[in-house]
Amino acid sequence: MNFENGILQVKIKTGGGLDANGYPIKPSESWYEPIPCHIKVNKKNNLGKQNGNAFIVASYEVFIELRPFEAERINLIKRGRDLGEFSVLWIEHLENVGTVKIVV
Repeated sequence: MNFENGILQVKIKTGGGLDANGYPIKPSESWYEPIPCHIKVNKKNNLGKQNGNAFIVASYEVFIELRPFEAERINLIKRGRDLGEFSVLWIEHLENVGTVKIVV
């Protein structure tokens, strides 16, 4: 991929389930290996406010080389700047152009 401008990391969960007494065991979470990607801003503004606190509202399209890909949450880093952790809204495999489009 010759248009990379960032990396993404997929959050993976391991373990979990129930203990011997039937109580839930929280799964551990970690970040999987970085994947080179192209990050495109879909929408971004600084107008978010809740309980008197301001925050950034952002949506991105992320493109990676075509591969099997599934994720619920990813972390994005663009040109060395951590953009944050995002829920994956949808994943589209664009086989004709050899990429996977991820919308967060």
